Amino acid sequence: MKTPTGLAAPGNDAPLSPLAWLTLALLLVAGLAWYWFSSYAVPRCDSKQTVDSVTDGKYSLDNIKQAGYSWSQKTRGCLATVSQDGQPLQFAWTITRVEGRRRSRLEYDHAHPGMVQARFGHLAWHGGFASQGQPIGREALLTAMLAGMDGLRGKPLFHIRLEAILSPQHYREIGDIEALEPCREVSPGVFSCRLLLTRNDIASPAGSTVLATSVLQQGDFTFQRNAAGKGWSVTPQFKEELDQARIQ
Repeated sequence: MKTPTGLAAPGNDAPLSPLAWLTLALLLVAGLAWYWFSSYAVPRCDSKQTVDSVTDGKYSLDNIKQAGYSWSQKTRGCLATVSQDGQPLQFAWTITRVEGRRRSRLEYDHAHPGMVQARFGHLAWHGGFASQGQPIGREALLTAMLAGMDGLRGKPLFHIRLEAILSPQHYREIGDIEALEPCREVSPGVFSCRLLLTRNDIASPAGSTVLATSVLQQGDFTFQRNAAGKGWSVTPQFKEELDQARIQ
């Protein structure tokens, strides 16, 4: 009896045909695309799981909507309103699918509404956050600014008693930053960057016990290579630039 060509017959060590390999490859690509591009990896902003995790049953959210979804980072930005003393206040958070060695987990991070709108309002074509703040990058900019604040105050300042629901990484006097455009070189090795800051050491005009007691500032800040040449630091004009940054 003649063995059929194509797929290997039972007990036969013949390799898979090119068509079979192509089919398997297409199925794999389709599965990965569905996982990365779809919103399955991260629950919706208005899902019961999300609302329960964000509020812990202590208050209710209204007008829940999505600010944006970064499928490459598996991070969703969410906006809503919460009532305090009969007044609607803005509320925002992010949801991120964090991959572990054996399983993944969801990470909920409360944030300033203005920061969420700025970060998720200009997503790049590849599904990630826009490459603003180049050639330095957001993480390096934040590290340099926090070191600059330490230099001004003489020691780190933490706001562990913020009347808010915040993640621990936001307890510094500068809770978060977002570059609004690429940095530009103003002199050899010195770059000016327009940044949006979340400030925790300035009194919030909202007077909210639900939202972060923080405000937004926007301004231009200059950065230079640090003494070791491996990172970035603020310039001697940092205090003046901080004072000139306008409150949003």
